Amino acid sequence: MESSMSLLSEKHFLCSLCEDIFSSPVTTPCGHSFCKMCLRTYWSRSGTEECPLCRRAFGSRPRISVNRILADVTENYRKTRMAAKSKFFSMDELQDEPKNAGEVDQMIQERVQKIEKLQNSLKFLKSSCLREVQESQRVFSSLLNALENGHKLVVAAVEQKQREADKRVERLVKDLEKEILELDNGHANTELLNDKERLKKSFGHIPRAMRDWSKVTLETDPCVGVTSQAVVDFMDTVMAEAKRLSKAELKRLEKYSGDVNLNPRTAHAYLYISEDRKEVRHANKRQEVPENPKRFDRLANVMSKEAFSYGRHLWEVEVGDKTDWDLGVARQSVNRKGKFTICPANGFWTLSLKNGTQYVANTVPPTSFSLGHKPKRVSIYLDYEGGRVSFYCLDTGTHIYTFKDTFTDKLHPIFSPGRPHGERNTAPLIISSSCCSI
Repeated sequence: MESSMSLLSEKHFLCSLCEDIFSSPVTTPCGHSFCKMCLRTYWSRSGTEECPLCRRAFGSRPRISVNRILADVTENYRKTRMAAKSKFFSMDELQDEPKNAGEVDQMIQERVQKIEKLQNSLKFLKSSCLREVQESQRVFSSLLNALENGHKLVVAAVEQKQREADKRVERLVKDLEKEILELDNGHANTELLNDKERLKKSFGHIPRAMRDWSKVTLETDPCVGVTSQAVVDFMDTVMAEAKRLSKAELKRLEKYSGDVNLNPRTAHAYLYISEDRKEVRHANKRQEVPENPKRFDRLANVMSKEAFSYGRHLWEVEVGDKTDWDLGVARQSVNRKGKFTICPANGFWTLSLKNGTQYVANTVPPTSFSLGHKPKRVSIYLDYEGGRVSFYCLDTGTHIYTFKDTFTDKLHPIFSPGRPHGERNTAPLIISSSCCSI
């Protein structure tokens, strides 16, 4: 049995849906085999009873049971592969027992060196943590000072307006009292005067030009907008600091950049993949491609060959002047057939550009926002354990958006160049082989 299995490649023991070794394999009436759970999940999500591989439709959901022969062969293959791998374990995982004193000394020395490396790494880690705390203290102290200064400026502006109002009212009151006095003098007792003198006296005390006081008012709410403007000014300070931090953060993340290649087997029939697997564009014409359960058949998406299940990863995509695109990550097990919503609940964490200006984080409901600078290069950062997918504009080094979630499945970078609109959106998305410095 073992010799016959050695003649078969690994693909004969892999489920085409989960791309892993069969677990409880079942065989459809058309002769194709899948994991029992994978097939049930596919039928439930697609809502159709058909073979995921050849798309043969069944009149009703067929009764499926575990293919015992295939299950036994697969289990033997699994054990054979594990036995073979155990022979090639690295020094960190497993070693043969030492044969002499020299080998013992060498193994001791290697472990002593490993202890030193771990201790040195811990020192660097502590230094990094200390620098982060010191930087955060500096940043937040600066922001608090800006906040306090902003409040002082608001108080000073309000007090100044109040002093100006006090002086104005005081001046107006004096003018009014003066006119009242002048008018009152014009009504003095003139009974003892003859008509000519009385007339002369009355007109002599009336001011030549009386002020029209009906148009004189005092604004009772002069501070409208003072506090809001102070908040806007403070937010500008915060945004400037956030931009500086984002640029520094992206610089530090460059060490996680790695190679990403497109997988043509997942590409929608309208997508053209370059020979080097680094570019994808919408062909605007359906191509003859083999049917594949991994292939998107409705949304013009393509996944990367690489899948990430741990660690930190960074890759860069040149979007140029395109008016539509989608970038991000997706679970390996996402539905790829039929109509569905692109959102985290369905295994997609993606950012989109629509109509040239509208940026959308594909949440539920969608999160729309605008950017002051249209990115020509976008960097995507995945922190698997940290549950973070972040997008950066590489032209300016600024942060665009971050998804926060918990990941349990393998994640593939995913891309869509968007549909062509005449000649406006025909350029490809281009994956850079390495992350360029900003």
